[in-house]
Amino acid sequence: MRNLVLMACAITLAIGTAPAIVLAAGSGCPTEPGWSYSDNTGPDFWGTLFPVLCGLGVRQSPIDIVTSNTVLTKLPDLVFHYNVADVVTLDHNDQTLINDGEGNYITIGKTEYLLYNIHAHTPSEHTINGKRFPLELHFVHKSEAGQIAVVAVLVEAGKPDDGIIEGPSESHPSTVEFNLVDLIPQDHRRFSYDGSLTTPGEDPTTIGCPEVALWTVMKNPIQMSSDQIQEFENSGIACWGTKDTARPVQPINNRFILVSPQCSNQ
Repeated sequence: MRNLVLMACAITLAIGTAPAIVLAAGSGCPTEPGWSYSDNTGPDFWGTLFPVLCGLGVRQSPIDIVTSNTVLTKLPDLVFHYNVADVVTLDHNDQTLINDGEGNYITIGKTEYLLYNIHAHTPSEHTINGKRFPLELHFVHKSEAGQIAVVAVLVEAGKPDDGIIEGPSESHPSTVEFNLVDLIPQDHRRFSYDGSLTTPGEDPTTIGCPEVALWTVMKNPIQMSSDQIQEFENSGIACWGTKDTARPVQPINNRFILVSPQCSNQ
């Protein structure tokens, strides 16, 4: 298969022909994980319910990225290798899924991270200068050593995105057909920081909101139509009983938020 490689500053996207990802129906909704997005098990209570680390952690996610406080630097090369069409699951639990995205991976510097989880939050979890977007997509990858690298793509309302071939619904909240290439912004500048998973996780009584994630937040959003965004909101309603599936922003504390330099696509 002949790959087309698009390069911009320290980020590259390696793609194959029509790399659609089909997300399997009927799975992805959580099964009584002990937390939710509403009432007395919602995000406002996670710090009390799961103090380690949702409440006591110092590198929690998401965050509000204040651009005037970021550090301009040359980041390691980021390369997306999304060549293979695989059956995966739109995840509502931020958990590892079996046989997800096999063959799709990214490299950051010289480290390879396999794509194993795709999920969405409505509205966005990360904010830029206090601005919240209607949707945020998370592409979760893991290295052979177990390091997690999450790529976050913010979404604003606008024209339809061709990357959403089939959106989720309340009746099939985990069925989505993605063309991954169209879900990566053409402007490849990005923020980078060390943080956590944004939910308590599958076994929060052990360690909730574990601080194990290298975050890449794409600086510029992609667009989806209002109808497409609503499909993801309906998916959240089906699994959680609410369309609001975003954890509030957390303190930055003493972390550095890095940003890649201004550049033009090559």
